[in-house]
Amino acid sequence: MTPEASGGAPRRGRSLAQAVVTALALLLLIFLFNLLGPDAFFFLVVAVVGLALYELFTALRDSGRRPSATIGVLGGLGLVTVTGPFVEEPLATLGVIAAVVYASFLFAVRPERGTSPAVDVGWTALGVLWIGGGGAAAAYILTLSDSGDLLLTAYVLITALNDIGAYFSGTWLGRHKMIPSISPNKSWEGWAGGFVASLGGGAAFGLFLDDLTSVDGLMLAFIASLLAPLGDLSESLVKREIGIKDSGALLPGHGGMLDRIDAIVFAAPAAALYLRYIAF
Repeated sequence: MTPEASGGAPRRGRSLAQAVVTALALLLLIFLFNLLGPDAFFFLVVAVVGLALYELFTALRDSGRRPSATIGVLGGLGLVTVTGPFVEEPLATLGVIAAVVYASFLFAVRPERGTSPAVDVGWTALGVLWIGGGGAAAAYILTLSDSGDLLLTAYVLITALNDIGAYFSGTWLGRHKMIPSISPNKSWEGWAGGFVASLGGGAAFGLFLDDLTSVDGLMLAFIASLLAPLGDLSESLVKREIGIKDSGALLPGHGGMLDRIDAIVFAAPAAALYLRYIAF
């Protein structure tokens, strides 16, 4: 999610034109993978999650923390893999989590472990569960129907609309700050605008997708409106703690990949649970 989402003026140095061009390029990429089907879309999820994990662990290492990037990236991608369309073993997820915990503690007792090895274990596990877990939920949505790629696309775009609505309503109307100590630009007016935009997107997808009813579309919008801003704030909290403004510079106008998908991976588990146990 963009740093300006949910209110306030755009950050200096950010180009709205660049952000729009990048967003259109991402939409085109999603469209192309939709043409290829759910199995191909899975590899897009893997690539996106892998990039976000790499950005997080690189930023942590650059800030002086010492988590294991190898364990973190492989563990996160392992979670995505075992919940995607090619593995059908419920205990595989537990196995990946256990392997991450064991490997992280083993890495932490090495002679060159530094002064805060337990904290480093925590950062490694957090990255796997936060980004890898959200990516795993997205991969699981792909398996819920024969058109799982359209289902996942609907969820992603509903969440993205929350970001877009929050940006514009916050920029034009934002007066009342949400949590300025973490993210000074976010406002309650921006949150309201994001909520309305998500509802519009949810209603539209509910009408046009066979896998979703209108109620399902609105419920996904409700989930996104509640959890997407918290996902953005959570990333802001981490970035503030480790002293960076953006997770990377991969996406002009947006920052890094994690900046773009922070809200999506945060809300994805709740969306997947709703779709699995209520919608389907």
